[in-house]
Amino acid sequence: MAFMAVGGWSCADESDEGGPVISEVRRSTGPVTYASRGNGIQIVGSGLGTTRSIRFNGYEANIHTATIEPNSILIVIPQSVPTIEDQPVSDLLEVTTTAGTASIPFIILPKAPTLSASDNASPAVGDVVTLTGKNLYYVQWVSFPGETPVKTTQFETAEDGLSLKVTVPEGYDPLAGGDIEVCTLSGNAVLEAPRPPLEITELKYVASVNADPWQVKENLQTGDLVYVDRTAVFGQIPDFYVGATWISTATNSRAFNVVGETLASFKVNRVTDVYIARNQGTGTTIEEWLAGWEEMPRGSNDENYISVGTDKFWMYKKTFPAGSTVEVGRNGNTGRSPYFIILK
Repeated sequence: MAFMAVGGWSCADESDEGGPVISEVRRSTGPVTYASRGNGIQIVGSGLGTTRSIRFNGYEANIHTATIEPNSILIVIPQSVPTIEDQPVSDLLEVTTTAGTASIPFIILPKAPTLSASDNASPAVGDVVTLTGKNLYYVQWVSFPGETPVKTTQFETAEDGLSLKVTVPEGYDPLAGGDIEVCTLSGNAVLEAPRPPLEITELKYVASVNADPWQVKENLQTGDLVYVDRTAVFGQIPDFYVGATWISTATNSRAFNVVGETLASFKVNRVTDVYIARNQGTGTTIEEWLAGWEEMPRGSNDENYISVGTDKFWMYKKTFPAGSTVEVGRNGNTGRSPYFIILK
């Protein structure tokens, strides 16, 4: 805060009557009940002019770095003040003057929290889930995925800040996708919520085509057959896509080339990232139905492609909500190997 420049110790009023009083602590944003080490604060009250000691969690600050007035003290919280991460603390700010001691509840924040794991891979509403991580202190709420994130305050934190137990709230929907989020005074931590297995149903041609049916396959690997009607196999596959669920399309379906019409469709049971692997040789202008899809980064050396023979396939992504019907269109080039689809 701008007015927190280090000042000298001022005995502006040595004749304060009565004991000291702390009414609030302020920062530039207004009154606060917590702050971090290194933050500048203003202690507001009365009878503060003869201050002899300022303590945070029992740690005595150097008052010669403070600006002391009868109704205000400006001071920067020392970096050496202990937090709950270091040891049990009082969460008190204390000021001692020649007339007595005043205190106010005040938290010195630990480091930001992290989340590392959940003990339940498929929780249901009402289940008690244990989340593990670090610095899970001063927790305000926990949220779970739903149609909109669902917050709960039904939790119990461990004294060591390494875990918390939380009851899964009404409105939680694992199909919605998203994160479990823990909000603390020091910041927020997130953990990807458990997701049910991906299910692809109702895969079918919408257009009238003379081609073999597409097939859903699991565990994408180098050497797998790419198309249902050819013997071409996958070469290079970036690690991100290895092991994914994917749809093997038909080379002969590239004959369909009607602008603005749907070639095929399928449904997904949960929030799903759908990736279209488009052949670089198809052309420089993407097909109209891919407008609005995100082109994935190609890498600093154009290395993020999937290879099939000498062809390179670049990825286009779109996220679909649970229960969506995904519609895909023409290949755009009736003479080049068509796209295939990866799902995560």
